[in-house]
Amino acid sequence: MPMFHPPRSRHHAHFPHSPIYRRSQTGISKRNMLLDSTSERTLEQWTPSFPSAAPVQHGSRVMKAITWVSKSVRVIAVVTTATATVASCSSSSTPSSTSTSTAPASAVAAGPPISVSLTSQPSGTVSLSWDPQTKNVTAKLQMSGFTPGSSHAMHIHQGSCEAQGNVLVPFPDVTADNVGAIHTTVVSSQPSASGLAAGTLLNIHLAPADQLGSPDSLGYTPISCADITPAASTTLTMAPLPQPGQHPQGSATLTYDPAKKTLSVSATVSGLVPGSGHAVHIHLGSCDSQGAVKYPLTDLLASPNGSAAANTLIQNVDQAPPVSGWYINVHLGSASQIEQNGQPTLYFQPIVCGNISK
Repeated sequence: MPMFHPPRSRHHAHFPHSPIYRRSQTGISKRNMLLDSTSERTLEQWTPSFPSAAPVQHGSRVMKAITWVSKSVRVIAVVTTATATVASCSSSSTPSSTSTSTAPASAVAAGPPISVSLTSQPSGTVSLSWDPQTKNVTAKLQMSGFTPGSSHAMHIHQGSCEAQGNVLVPFPDVTADNVGAIHTTVVSSQPSASGLAAGTLLNIHLAPADQLGSPDSLGYTPISCADITPAASTTLTMAPLPQPGQHPQGSATLTYDPAKKTLSVSATVSGLVPGSGHAVHIHLGSCDSQGAVKYPLTDLLASPNGSAAANTLIQNVDQAPPVSGWYINVHLGSASQIEQNGQPTLYFQPIVCGNISK
C-alpha cells in the first residue's frame, strides 16, 4: 500500500524553527537590506538641494519619513512573503483542476479481465497400427494432461466409448513424465487376430493395471477414450467420456486490481458428475507442461445438472498474471481428496484445464 503523506499545515510559516520560516526570514532580510540602501541613496541625493544651514533638520524629517516608508514596505514584504509561502504549501498539497501530477495508487484502474477457456483433460492423440505378421498392435501416444508421474492401464475394448464392453487387447501401462505428458510407444501384450476392427475402442484408465479393481471402482474409471476406425493403421483423438452427456468444459475470468493488490477469479464448468466436488488451482507452467500450485481456488460443487461455479478473491498479489506461465486446473476430486501424505492421489487427475494468457 503506498504511503500517504499528509499536506503541510498552513501554520508552519509561524514557527521560527520551521525550514519554511527560516527561508522566509532570509528573503525578508535581503529585501530589508535593499530598502535601507535605497533610503540612504535617496537621502544623499535629497540633501544637497537645501541651504547649508537647513539640511540636517530637513534631512531628519526626510529620514523619519523614509524610515517610516521603509518600515511600511518591510511589513508589506513580510506579509507578501508569508502569503506566497502558504500559497506554495497549499498548492503542493492540493493540486488544482489543471494539475498534471500522477494519480495516486488508489486511483489506478484495474486491468482488463482475462478470459480462459477450460478444455477437457487428458488430451492428445494415439496412433494405432496392426502388424498382420505378428498380429500385434503398436500404439504411439502423444498426450498431456495426466497427473505428473502417474501410470495408467490401457486396453482395446469391445463396444464404444459410451457403451464399453470387455477387454480385447491389453497394453503395458503407460506412465506420465514429471510434467504430466506421455510421449511413448508401446506394443500390445497380446495379439489381435482381427486387427483394428469395427465396434472397438481404445481406453486409458485412471489407475495402473494392478490397481484397476472392478469396473465400478475408482481406479477402473476411463479418463480418455476414442472409438477405433477400422483400418490397418489409424490416429485417434482421445477425449474423456461424456458425463452426463457432454465432455467437461468451462471457462474462467481473472481480474487484477493493482491498487488493492487482489486477483479475482471466477470459474464455471459443465459436464461434471452431479454432486461431485472438484479442487481448482492456478498452477505454474501450462496444461501441456504442468507445474506447482501458485494459488488454490475455491472448490467447485456440481449441481444436479452437472454444472458448477465458484468465485475466489486472492489477497496480497504483487503483480498481474504474466503473459504466459500460469494455467488453471480443475481436478477430479475435491481439495481434501487430491493429496495424501504430500503425494497426489488418483483424485488429483486434471479433468479440465486452461492456459492463462493476455
